[in-house]
Order: sequence, then C-alpha cells, then structure tokens
Amino acid sequence: MAQTPPIQRRLVAILAADIVGYSGLMGADDEGTLERLKAVRAELFDPMIAQHRGRIFKTMGDGLLAEFASAVDAMRCAITVQRGMDERGASTPAESRITFRIGVNVGDVIIDGDDIYGDGVNIAARLEAFAAPGGICVSARVYEDAISRVDAAFEDLGEQALKNISRPVRVYRVRDAAEATAPRHRPRPRNPLSTEPATAVPAAMEAHRSIGFLGVGPRPEHSEFRRALAAHGHLEAATIDIHYRWSGGVYARNAELAQELIALGVELIVAAATPAVIAAKEATSTIPIVMVGVGDPIGYGIVPSLMRPGGNVTGVSQGLHEVGPRSLRLFKEIVPDAVQAAILTPVNAPGVATKSFENAVDALGMSARTYVAGNASELYAVLGGLNRRTCDVLFVMPDHGLAVNRSIIISAATSLKIPVLCPNPEYIRDGGLMSLFPDQLEVQRRVAYYVDAVLRGTPPRELPIEEPSKALLLINPRAARLLGITIPAPILARADELIE
Repeated sequence: MAQTPPIQRRLVAILAADIVGYSGLMGADDEGTLERLKAVRAELFDPMIAQHRGRIFKTMGDGLLAEFASAVDAMRCAITVQRGMDERGASTPAESRITFRIGVNVGDVIIDGDDIYGDGVNIAARLEAFAAPGGICVSARVYEDAISRVDAAFEDLGEQALKNISRPVRVYRVRDAAEATAPRHRPRPRNPLSTEPATAVPAAMEAHRSIGFLGVGPRPEHSEFRRALAAHGHLEAATIDIHYRWSGGVYARNAELAQELIALGVELIVAAATPAVIAAKEATSTIPIVMVGVGDPIGYGIVPSLMRPGGNVTGVSQGLHEVGPRSLRLFKEIVPDAVQAAILTPVNAPGVATKSFENAVDALGMSARTYVAGNASELYAVLGGLNRRTCDVLFVMPDHGLAVNRSIIISAATSLKIPVLCPNPEYIRDGGLMSLFPDQLEVQRRVAYYVDAVLRGTPPRELPIEEPSKALLLINPRAARLLGITIPAPILARADELIE
C-alpha cells in the first residue's frame, strides 16, 4: 500500500489583491472592464510580480493571490502596483476606473502542487478586505520585516478582528512616501486604548524636532525604537534630533543627566527604567516624559492610574508585577522539589518592587530571601554567601544596572549549580535558565507611538499607559543540562525561543 506523502509546508509572504466594485464595473460594461483588466495584468501587475520574484498561484475574476520569498519583495511589488494604478487612473473616467485593494501577510502555509492553502493565505485575504480602495494593509510580521526597507510609511491600526480569523491580528496601513510627506491637516492622535476606528495621521512633521533619551546605556531594541519613529515620519538627524544620556548603571547621575537634557531644550524625554523615570519626573513637571521599562508605575508612585496618568508622564509599563511571578510558577512546574528562592534586587529598587515576587514565592509554598546589590563588589559579596543547600533558584530583578554585571551573576550561580531566572532575555542568552518577558520590539514600537502622539500635541495626561499584551518565553536547554534539570517537553513546546 502506497504511503501518503508528507504534507509540505513553508513560510512565505502572500499578496492578496481584489478589484473594488468589480460587480458594478462588469454590470455597467463587461467587455470594456475585462479588456482594461487584461491590460492592467499584462502591462503592470504580472510584470511587477515577476520583477519582484513572485508567483501568482491563484486567480479569481476580481482578484489574485501571489506568493513571494520575502515580505520586502511582496511590499515593494504592492507599492509599485498601487502607484502604477494611480498613474493609470488619472487618465481614466472615474466610473470605469479599476482600483485594487491589497493585503500582505507572512505565514506558514501548506503546499499542494501549484496551489497554497492555510491561515497565512486567509489572513492576507482578510487584510485585503480591510484595506481602503487603492490602499494596502499588512500584518505585524510584514511591518516588522519591511519597516525602513521599503519606500513607504506605516500607520498602526491596532489589533483587529478579521472575518473568520479566530485570533485578533495587528494591522498596519501603508502610506507611500508621497502621501507621507504631503502637507495636510493633522488630526488628533488616537487614544491607544480606543475602540474607535483609527484616522489617518501624517507621518512627517514639518518642523525639526528635538527629544532626549535617558537610560543606562544603548540596548539592541533601541534600533527598533528608531525604526518605529521613522515609520511615523521622524527620521533621526533628518527630521528629529535624539539626545542620548547614559548613566552606565550609576543611578546617582540620572538627576544631572536629566538637567542636561532640559538645558538642551528638548521637547520630550524618553526615560528607560524606573530610576531614570523618577529622576526625570523630579527634574521637570512640564516637559512630557514617555516611560519604558517600569515594572509597576502605580506601585512605584510614578502615576496614580494607568487609565488617567495625569501630570506629564505616560508610556508603556512592563507589567512585571504580573509577568515576573509567572516565571517563578513555571519554574516550580519544572522543579517541583524547589523550596528556597533567593531574590537579587538593586539598591535603588522600591520595596514594592520585590513584593509581588515574594508573594508568588509564598503562594508556591516556598521561602524567599531578598539580597541587595548595587555594584560588582556587592554582587561578589552576595553571591559568595549563596550555596546549593540553601538556595534552589536565584531570581534576578530586571534592572539595567544589574544587567551590566550579569556575567558575574551567571558565572557565580552556574558554578554553584543554582539556576538563574530573570525577565531580561540577555541573562538567558548568557547562560541563565529561563526568561518570561514582554516582547521588547513591540514595546519599543509602542514607545515610538507615544513620542509621536505627544509631538503632535496630545498631552501625556490624555494618553493611558499601556501594559504588555504578550510575554515571550525563552529557555536555555544547555543551561538546564549543565544544572542537571530536565525540562518537560510540554514546557519546551511552549517556549518562543530555545537558546542553545
């Protein structure tokens, strides 16, 4: 008996295109519409798909589906086609003009001969239906791959419920460079928690802007912040100056650095992590502050409410008072015999910072001891007092200052056979066991949203603070083997990334 061949799958970019008002066009002039459609396909659409290394795998009377090896190729094709259609439409009467909607998605699909099936295709088709006539809508994955690599600007429409798609999909509207730089009325920025439809916001600002960035030091995700700013039309050095001030983990310098930014006349300060936010808030009550990397803004006394922050501070919370304890609970699933936990916290952390973790330890029937360290010598002293008999796991509070010395922490804990948990993913890449942390690329994109909204005139007090919608699970199986820990297969399957 012949065996059924295995199902073939691959990751592709799908472009879905549909003609707006096709039935009406055919009803009014079927022969003329068919002739014009053939001309559009032969002279524009098909050549552009081939030029961008794509392939049409399905055609319908009013549209087509094409696959591309990359999101960038699919986007460049879509933008070129829509621009070409605009040019053709200028010389065509409105009642007979052919106009496309286009959706682009990247997804895992099933290959069946020359045809393609799967959720990746369905989402592209729903994005096309979501687009305006002559427009393009894309998924978050396409946005992440194409931003700053294509000649276009993007507007974040938030998570949308697409027809017959079981989960919400984050949708971005594409605006080409000509539209992005065209002067127009500036509508009020949309409240990020609003359920009302988004309105078009121009990507470029006529005036050269100036903002400050206060933190410990450059981090890999900051490049995503700059890319996201560019998507809103704020190009570093071209339309906006970003003045960076880094404390290097010496938090006593934050007050001085904040004053330096104020003296430069910045319009806004992005403050990364709790010490920087507190220093900026103490330095000014008038200059807007967009925070990022704060575990619990209410608990730390930075704002009275997430929905109504008041004052001059808004931004993105890390929600670590909820996310952090989840990693402890997951560790207990992996090592059910664990009974003693050590919590390592920075000197400057508010008492409330460790409370949620201590409560989680108590709820798990474990005991906890909190250790405080602020520099390398203090870390050596703390870690030198730990041993495997009195500590089953070391939880490191997410702190950029501690992260500067993470090699000391990882090396000492590994030599003692003590697993390390920390929400900061770099600990896990360097030999820690496990991390559960908000998606930092998405966080940086949302920070850029807040910066753009404030620069366009929205007061911080009117922008509710966001909490992360998704946490990424990173596991280091190699570290587990070195520690003699067996991670159950179901937990490994839940990981967003395995670090070997």
